[in-house]
Amino acid sequence: MGKHVVEHDRLKQVLALSARHHARQAIELFANDDQDGLTQAAVSAGCAVELLAKAFIASVEHGLLAEKGDRDTILILSGNANLASARIAEMKTVGALEALKIAKHLHPSLPFNLQSDQVVLRVRNAAAHMGMVLPDELRAAVAVMCRLVDGLLAALSLKRNEYWGSHAVGVVDEILDIAKSEVRRIVAAKIAAAAGRFASLVSGLDVAGRAVVLAALSRRSPYTIADHNEPQECPACKQQGWLVCHVDEGQPEVEYDDDGTQYAFASRTAYPAIFECPVCELELEEEELAEFDYPMEIELEPNNDPYSDYEPDEDWFRDR
Repeated sequence: MGKHVVEHDRLKQVLALSARHHARQAIELFANDDQDGLTQAAVSAGCAVELLAKAFIASVEHGLLAEKGDRDTILILSGNANLASARIAEMKTVGALEALKIAKHLHPSLPFNLQSDQVVLRVRNAAAHMGMVLPDELRAAVAVMCRLVDGLLAALSLKRNEYWGSHAVGVVDEILDIAKSEVRRIVAAKIAAAAGRFASLVSGLDVAGRAVVLAALSRRSPYTIADHNEPQECPACKQQGWLVCHVDEGQPEVEYDDDGTQYAFASRTAYPAIFECPVCELELEEEELAEFDYPMEIELEPNNDPYSDYEPDEDWFRDR
């Protein structure tokens, strides 16, 4: 970056160190009785997640931090601030949620749940913009922060104990243990309820009738519309259910046949978000899927026509 701010090659370290400061502060203050302390803990929890996600992105490619490919921001992030028309303080970088999405794309095993984990950002925004903090939501946000920070530390190959510090790491472990116990409790309750519904469904049916009913129900598609549905056995009723997935498509690649014929393709990977069973109506959220032996990612057939949806943007028309 600009020579008066931070060396270009040290951007990852600067972001990670700032994230560490906020992560430790959130752990220190989240159980505080003082309103100012709670507010600072809320702000720090969200900042820790955003900054560490951006540190990981910077470890892969600085340009990915630029919002919508902003030209001046890319120049600054690439160490060419002298060529940019904007000042360093005017950089346009991706927001926290987009940073987490990019980090998840780059590191699919990152335990980020798009639906439930946004609480850490909502709590931060409420504190930063309105000075409002609800203790229950703050505790949930800090638990999410701990899980995401640990996942990002693994992606960055940083030592967990040194990052959290000797005083905070024990608190983090306890927070994560409580959160995991709560997930297991919820999953057990869901399984029991689904098993009860299944027993009621097949009660009184003979073997032939049971087979007909189960076959008809198993063929139903999930309620949730998604990019891809992967069949998997339901842990409650042992019938076929569905892993509902979003699909990420890689950059187009070109290969050549022996006769020189060129063809393009793009790899496609499905990432399970939820599980739905059309028979017993069991539904599992992303963090609950980890309680079972479900795949975290699924390689799909490549897209053999990756340019079919391409539409030139304004920059293309203007040759920019």
